[in-house]
Amino acid sequence: GAKDPTARSSSPLDIAAMYLLQVVTALVAGTSLGCAAASEARSPEANTCTVMACGTPGLNGLPGRDGRDGAKGEKGEKGDQGVGPKGQQGFPGKAGPPGPMGPMGMPGIPGPAGQKGEPAATDAFQRQVTALENRFRELQDEFSHYKNAVLLQGLTVGRKTFVSTHQHDTFSKGRAHCAKAGVALACPRNAAENAAVQELAKRDSKFAFLDITDLQTEGRFVYANGEAVSYTNWKTGEPNDYNRVEDCVILIPESAQWNDVNCDTKSLIICEF
Repeated sequence: GAKDPTARSSSPLDIAAMYLLQVVTALVAGTSLGCAAASEARSPEANTCTVMACGTPGLNGLPGRDGRDGAKGEKGEKGDQGVGPKGQQGFPGKAGPPGPMGPMGMPGIPGPAGQKGEPAATDAFQRQVTALENRFRELQDEFSHYKNAVLLQGLTVGRKTFVSTHQHDTFSKGRAHCAKAGVALACPRNAAENAAVQELAKRDSKFAFLDITDLQTEGRFVYANGEAVSYTNWKTGEPNDYNRVEDCVILIPESAQWNDVNCDTKSLIICEF
């Protein structure tokens, strides 16, 4: 037939829009049918189905609150030991207090005997000991001879022994001579000791100094230690401190009496020990 003069040919864009409309219509129809079938399966009486609208998905809502903790479950069985590498050993702990002493153990087995010493060293030591013993005996003999010689020259009274030096000197030098030998100048403290000093003075026929003076206080005669004399045997009229210079004492050999003299005069030196 003849064409409608007002009709126009369809463009490709129009054809695409029509095709898209048909697809959307088919999807809506399919969704409605699916909802109707599901609704009939749930309730025979319900015959309605909400039509889902097509559009952009909405945003996720905020997370809800955590629910309450459930009841604690039963303890599970012990799992198998792992097969991983063993860890390093830790540092040793602090030492604990010492425990009580245990009972004494049984005696140990005696050790083997030591090796025998060198005979040469023992013999040498023994020879030295023997030599020292011999020398000691020799010194004892020499001392005995010296002691006998002293006793023969001196006189012993009680615990004192008086020995003449046979030297004629001043009082100070005589006292120093005796002190050098470790003894003291003769100082009789009783008649027996005085007689012994007299005997030695008579052998040398000399006056003998006594260790008695009044150098510290005139008229007060004392021993070397400052103690006042306890025994005297003065000659008649003595001591007289002639010319005021007589501060020392001598023993007269003929009478055993005492006289005060000048300390710088020389007389026999007799020591006592």
